[in-house]
Amino acid sequence: MREQGCATHFPDQFPDRSPKTLRYVRKGIPPAWRGAAWFYYSGGAKLLQENARTYSSLLSRCKASELSSNDIEAIERDLHRTFPDNIHFKPEQPANHASETPLLSSLRRLLQAFAIHRPQIGYCQSLNFLAGLLLLFLPEEKAFWMLHIITSEHLPGTHEISLEGANVDLWVLMLALKESNPGIWAKVGVGDEEAGSVHTARLPPISFCTTSWFMSMFIGTLPIESVLRVWDVVFYEGSKMLFRIALAIFKVGEQRIKEVNDSMELFQVVQTLPRGMLDIGLLLAISCRRGGISQEWISKKRKERRAWYAKERARVAGAMTLIDGGDGPIASGTPNLSQVNSTWRRRVGRVK
Repeated sequence: MREQGCATHFPDQFPDRSPKTLRYVRKGIPPAWRGAAWFYYSGGAKLLQENARTYSSLLSRCKASELSSNDIEAIERDLHRTFPDNIHFKPEQPANHASETPLLSSLRRLLQAFAIHRPQIGYCQSLNFLAGLLLLFLPEEKAFWMLHIITSEHLPGTHEISLEGANVDLWVLMLALKESNPGIWAKVGVGDEEAGSVHTARLPPISFCTTSWFMSMFIGTLPIESVLRVWDVVFYEGSKMLFRIALAIFKVGEQRIKEVNDSMELFQVVQTLPRGMLDIGLLLAISCRRGGISQEWISKKRKERRAWYAKERARVAGAMTLIDGGDGPIASGTPNLSQVNSTWRRRVGRVK
C-alpha cells in the first residue's frame, strides 16, 4: 500500500491491478480494508460519482410510499432472518422498529431503495443476505451500489422475477462441469447426453443444489470466513471466480460423489458438501490453477444461452398465437423456469 502512496488507515484507493496485487488478494484482504477494497476494485467509486443523488432520491421515494406492498411485506418478513446470530443485526429486545439495531434499519432502507431502483427484481429472497454482509463492511450508500454491481455485473438476471439469469448460470456451470470433469459428470449427468446442451432446457436434477450457491454468493453454503475470501476474489477478478469455486467444490468432493449410487443420496451429498469445507485455501488453490474457465468463456456461454431463451420465447409466443387464433393472450416470460423458481424460493429463506 505504502509503495504506491496509498493510505493504510481508512484507505479509499488501492494498488493498481498487477500479478503482485492479485497474489495478495487471493491470500485474503485484511478485514479493516475489505469493504473499501471491494468497492474500489468493483468500480463502485465511479458509479457513486455518476449517480451522486440517486440513493437519497430513492429513499425519498420510499417515504412517499412508492414501494409496492408486496415488496414491503417481503422485506419486513426477511429482515429479522438476516444473520440473526450477529450482534449487529440482533436486537436486545423483541423485534420492533424502536429496538432494532442501526444496521437493521440500514438494511431495511437499502432493500426498499433497491426494490424501487431495480423494478425487474423488486425484492428477492437472498438479497437480504447479500446486502447484510455488505453493510458489515461498507457504509449504507456504498453497500447499495455494491448490490447493484452484484446483480447487474456478477449475477446478471439471476434475481429477476423470471429467474432467467439463474437458469442461464446453472446451465453454464453444468456445461463447465461436463467439460472439466467428465468423471463427476458421468455421475451427476445421469447419462443424459442432452443435459447441458444449448438446444435443450433440460438440466441435471443435481443442478438445483447449486441454485443457492450463486444467488447468495455462497452465503449459507460455505463457512462465513470462506465466503469473505470468495468475495475478495470475485470483486477483484470477476464472476468467473463464482464458477471456479463451484467447480472446485465438486472437485474436492469428487470421491464422495463417485461413491454414491442412489440419486437421492447424491443430491444430499452435493447439497451438504460445501458446509464441511473449512479449508478455503484448498478451494482457492484449485480455483486459481492455470487453464481454468475464463471470463470470456463465461460471457460467451451466457450469451448463447440467453439467445436460446429468446428463441424459445418467440416460438412459444408464436404457438400460442396460432392456438388462440390471434385473439388470445400471448405466452410471455421465460419457459422452463418454474421449477428453479419454486425450488429457490422455498429454500433460500432457510439460509443462515
